[in-house]
Amino acid sequence: MRWPIDAPGRFGWDAVRNPYLFDVPALGSLSGLVDLFVRPRYDLPSETIVPGLFLSHDPPIFCCQPRPKPFGVAHHLAARFPNVPFTFLHPLTHSLERVAFAISLAVQHRRFRTAHPHARLIVLANTVGEERLLRRLGVDVHLAPQNMFVDETMYVPVPDQPRHFDAIYNAQIAPIKRHALARMVPSCAYVTKLFGTWSPRLKRAQLEGFVRALPEGHVILNPLTAGDVVPLDHIAVNAAMASAHVGLCLSRIEGAMYASIEYLLAGLPVVTTRSKGGRDHFSHPDTTLIVDDDPRAVRDGVAAMKARALPPDYVRATTLRLVAAERERFNTFTDGLRGHAMARASDGRWSFAYHHKLSRYDTLAAFEAELRNVLTPH
Repeated sequence: MRWPIDAPGRFGWDAVRNPYLFDVPALGSLSGLVDLFVRPRYDLPSETIVPGLFLSHDPPIFCCQPRPKPFGVAHHLAARFPNVPFTFLHPLTHSLERVAFAISLAVQHRRFRTAHPHARLIVLANTVGEERLLRRLGVDVHLAPQNMFVDETMYVPVPDQPRHFDAIYNAQIAPIKRHALARMVPSCAYVTKLFGTWSPRLKRAQLEGFVRALPEGHVILNPLTAGDVVPLDHIAVNAAMASAHVGLCLSRIEGAMYASIEYLLAGLPVVTTRSKGGRDHFSHPDTTLIVDDDPRAVRDGVAAMKARALPPDYVRATTLRLVAAERERFNTFTDGLRGHAMARASDGRWSFAYHHKLSRYDTLAAFEAELRNVLTPH
């Protein structure tokens, strides 16, 4: 049985327009070349809401999330403050262990350096493979797996809550997520959403096909509308994870997949297929089982991890030990960018003012004012 959601040919033109998300062979990898033609924005409206975070004001170090392409608001801020020695950090949200995507980013990185000679842009790679490939292409890159930036206080074990589901899969409804690999798991819960850039027609088709194909014992935990999914906040997601024994990661290639570490922080062991993108960086043999790309293998893997009956606190603590080591390396890296070590923030985890996923949503004007307040003598 194939779920309609995993059959890109059924959607024809939609699969061609979204080859990466529809996991179309060859075309999905080559689609990265489209990014060669993206032109940066230097004139974003001041009221534009953007995700970002100052890790330092003196010197200015700003983490730019990738939207808008190619490097978030890095082009805008570098142009607005042309003589300020900015350092921009650019996380990766999808795997660059694909030549077309890596070449496109390298070309855009070269354009950035030419346009802004006083600024530095460092790409934060999720895997050693990404780091090596990008460095060979001349990109200023540093290994900093994004999952360490998840705030562990948001995802915690919930003691004594009944676990009604064998597994839970927190993933957007898209063929790249390969939900069909979970179809033989006896019971499975889904936390999901639909891509905001998709048309209402495509959203409706994806959702209706997914719901029609749900096996017995499989349920979506989100509220649904006629043609969309209502997202859950992190409190509801944490409660949903506490209702299952195992977390699933089933895509073949994507980014580091925040859900993969959210499961572990909430005390759920993970069953995952082999993948590229970096979600395995904080895996441990005790807490994570890698299985073949086969529904039977996924089913058997879930049964095996469920049978281990690992204490949730053990899963969480094992993960946090791996995370703590990576955070120490990142603190040392940012200290080097500043040219000196900083006193630790009040929570002791970071040497800078921290925010979940290094991403605080605010207006562009607010971020500019934050920097001007430091640069302007009082």
